[in-house]
Amino acid sequence: MGKTFNELAQDLKDYIVDKHSNYRGLKHMSLQRYNNLTVAMNSKRYGQQHVIIKVGISEAAFSFPYVNKIDGGLGMDERFVMQWIGLDTTIQSLDALWKTIKLAELDNS
Repeated sequence: MGKTFNELAQDLKDYIVDKHSNYRGLKHMSLQRYNNLTVAMNSKRYGQQHVIIKVGISEAAFSFPYVNKIDGGLGMDERFVMQWIGLDTTIQSLDALWKTIKLAELDNS
């Protein structure tokens, strides 16, 4: 079974912080900065498979499995987010969540 949105958010936070750890002094700053990172989907807003990433006041939507930005921006973190979305394990988890959301919509209609 795939991961939950909270588990994916924690994975992304760890991924970004690890990427920042290559820069002197940024690892500690990154831990605090990404405490409010969220991962979500909204099938009514975007019809195609996508993931919405929020970091602070920044938000962006990305399609998958072919990673393209649909909307918004995340500044310097965007490239790390796109790399993370492109990972096979991430795509599998996102795909499972998307299917769950679409099935729930069918059940509610």
